[in-house]
Amino acid sequence: MSENKVTYKDIFRQFEYMKIIISAIVNRFGDSIDAIASTWIVYELTGSAAWSAIIFGINRVPTIFITPLAGAWVEGRNKKAIMVSTDFIRAACVAYVATGYLLSLLQPWMLIVTTLIISTAEAFRGPANMALTPKVLKKEYLEYGLSLESTLSSVAELIGTAAAAGIIAVIGTAGAIYVDMATFIISALIISTINTNEKGLIKQKFDKKEYFETLKDGFGYVKSEKIILFFLMVCVFLNVILIPFNSLQAPLASEILGGGAELLSLLGITATVGMLLGSITYPVVQQMLKGKLILFMGCMGMAAFYIIIPIAKPLYMNRAVVYIFTGVLSLIMGYTIALMSAYMNVFAMKQIKEEYLARISGINTAIGIAAVPVASFVVSALVAYVDTGVMFVVSGILVLFIGVILLNNKMTDTETEEIRQSELAG
Repeated sequence: MSENKVTYKDIFRQFEYMKIIISAIVNRFGDSIDAIASTWIVYELTGSAAWSAIIFGINRVPTIFITPLAGAWVEGRNKKAIMVSTDFIRAACVAYVATGYLLSLLQPWMLIVTTLIISTAEAFRGPANMALTPKVLKKEYLEYGLSLESTLSSVAELIGTAAAAGIIAVIGTAGAIYVDMATFIISALIISTINTNEKGLIKQKFDKKEYFETLKDGFGYVKSEKIILFFLMVCVFLNVILIPFNSLQAPLASEILGGGAELLSLLGITATVGMLLGSITYPVVQQMLKGKLILFMGCMGMAAFYIIIPIAKPLYMNRAVVYIFTGVLSLIMGYTIALMSAYMNVFAMKQIKEEYLARISGINTAIGIAAVPVASFVVSALVAYVDTGVMFVVSGILVLFIGVILLNNKMTDTETEEIRQSELAG
């Protein structure tokens, strides 16, 4: 079947991959409820905002330091078994938290321990999930398959976030955490039924020397393949360039737009809707535009938001104008970001050798997460000397500059296999 004839209907017929999608939907729904319930538990237990920040920071530690190691460990092992095991581990941890809270036995240090265990399990699950996908979904289905998974997962997250308050009101905070536990168990059961075609796997004992050789080989692969290094750099850029938007929304709403919390809600809703639209329309867009144009369009969407919002401040005389103007630009930014993200996901699946997928996934996740606090520190240092509007305009100019580079970079051509062959020949 040629790629331009693939539709979403074809994805629904990929029964093994649909199990992965259903598992992702269930997971995302539970996580969105847990995010609100857990935040409330931390604050109610400690009465301190600082503890919330500590828990948030600790949650990122395994992602940064363990994910690259986990990615190397996952290679050559049964990815399905790893995903099932980590889902059960996460279920056990949240059950422990919910039960401890219900019985008034929960202590802050217990939250730290369970948070570390859960995020460590997720550090193994992520690379396993990425490496498993091409085993159950052919390359010609990747654009539509990954787009459908992203779209439905985002919808599940929105539903879970909207339903969280009602769920907590009806069955309590502990009950909401138990719902999260149930989603992990359901996810594990669904994954366990997948026929993954993982053949030739031999039960391995941990060999430290072989393990570090595998890890070293992964970094060597990144170093030797320019196209993979390019992939990692673009992914880091996507993580970093959204820092001003995520961290300066409050001053944006107050200082530039002259509003309050209602604008924060508007920004969140319109950006999310834009990302949903971007995810679901990506397969059609990629048939019309080359990869370099998709990435450039993404940069243009972000630059438009960053530059136009502060520059147009003299026009904000009417509140309706502010809401419409801000909502439209936020929608465009969310849409183009989703296109960029979808393109990079498919790019990775198609261009990274299957035996390296888990390792590269681990390296990419760790680098991306590690770059966020560094970029956040830089932004916080700069806004001490320049106002929010200037910060946004500078960010927009930077995005435009990166967009021009991507537009003129041969790595973003669709004929990536020809690039690989020419590099080998050279």
